[in-house]
Amino acid sequence: MKPPNSTAKPHNTAMDLTSGKPLKCILVFMLPMVIGIFVQQLYSLVDTVIVGQALGADALTGVGSTGSVSYMILGFVSGLASGFSVIVSQKRGAHDAEGMRRSFATGIILTFGIVIVMTVVALSVAKPMLVAMNTKPEFLPYALEYITVIFAGMLLSAFSNLFGATLRAIGDSRVPLYFLMMSCVLNAGLDSLFVIALGMGVRGAAIATVMVNGISAVLTFIYLWKRYPELRLNPKHFKPEIKNYGTHLKLGLPMGLQSSVISIGLIFGQTALNTMEPLAVTAYVAATKIDGLATSILNNSGAAIAVFVGQNFGAKRYDRIRTGIRQFTVFCICISLALCAVALGMHRPLVMLFISEADRSEALFNYAFKYLAFNSGLYIFLGTLCISRSALQGMGRGAIALVSGAAEVMMRVFISLLAMHFASFTVICLCNGIAWVGANFVLIPAFLTVIKKYIPFFGKDIKTIQLPNPSQVPFTNR
Repeated sequence: MKPPNSTAKPHNTAMDLTSGKPLKCILVFMLPMVIGIFVQQLYSLVDTVIVGQALGADALTGVGSTGSVSYMILGFVSGLASGFSVIVSQKRGAHDAEGMRRSFATGIILTFGIVIVMTVVALSVAKPMLVAMNTKPEFLPYALEYITVIFAGMLLSAFSNLFGATLRAIGDSRVPLYFLMMSCVLNAGLDSLFVIALGMGVRGAAIATVMVNGISAVLTFIYLWKRYPELRLNPKHFKPEIKNYGTHLKLGLPMGLQSSVISIGLIFGQTALNTMEPLAVTAYVAATKIDGLATSILNNSGAAIAVFVGQNFGAKRYDRIRTGIRQFTVFCICISLALCAVALGMHRPLVMLFISEADRSEALFNYAFKYLAFNSGLYIFLGTLCISRSALQGMGRGAIALVSGAAEVMMRVFISLLAMHFASFTVICLCNGIAWVGANFVLIPAFLTVIKKYIPFFGKDIKTIQLPNPSQVPFTNR
């Protein structure tokens, strides 16, 4: 007798992470995501380089100063998508096709409703927040012009994130990379058209980003519909189910709030930074672009862990969760050291990418190096933080991750207040590292406590525990 979906096309690009060597599975699944990080950073760099080189340092700094506010709002949206997709990955591991459909439909409904409300709120508070953050008058017009367009197109970004996260949740990390590559090329073309050819300024760069997000969302949904029958929806899947909404919000809201809570600390840091000389602000913006590439690699390694843990948690392969995390932690420590070496060794040519020749100075390079030295030296702690936090999320324990986010924000706020009091750029550079270290003290014990309920993480008996592998069970429409 054929399994229920035997007539469907084979899912060549979707991985079953519940079988095979754990570390190899994680790395193979993560590879397209890592390549995607470079593409995504290139996507961001296109905006930054064109704005910095074509419109000048003030425009670049104005756009860069919106980062913490954007992260608070858009980070929440991205966290929602990640939280909703955890349910999909668990259903995938349990081979519950009907559960995957209902989860996907629920994510679409909740995303639409929540983001519409957030768009109205974000547009209302954008200017007061930028002013409250001590954004300098020469930077404020650029910042406000850019962020208003980005917030207006938030729904397109939300659906692009949701559909991409859903693809990764079922084990397909390659196709999101292809769409990212397409988006990068398209964004470069639209940036050149709007900013340089049509002279639309920073507004043109923002419009290009929103348009690309919309195109990516539409194409990703079409691909999901055609390629994965277990994600094809019909009206019955959109039938309101309060219990189902509650399950998704239980994961989505903590993961969204976690990003927003952390961003509050970033806002305090940006506020402290805005009290300092413009040269320090410009150097900080350039350095964070370099630092962002490294931290994105570590954050996306966490995203890979969340999918790996989610699928294996759904399949009840707790032994694989333990083995995969232990092996991947060692790998992540090595990567953290390598990223530190690259960030410090290549800081000068990388800073030159964002700053026009007329605006460069030795003092600017020194500011940028100081920021990178303090941050990259503590990448190891960011790596272990991402692993433990994502593993908890994959097991459906998003609330614990939110607690660690609260610990992060308290430390960021405290350090930022010190920076404002002492007017110290050095203290600002300490914000991220101290927050990463502190969050580890919350998350790692929490993870070990949770995983112990399912299988010992340390000790002699771990080798003797072998749980059944249900990965060969066909999809069922339960």
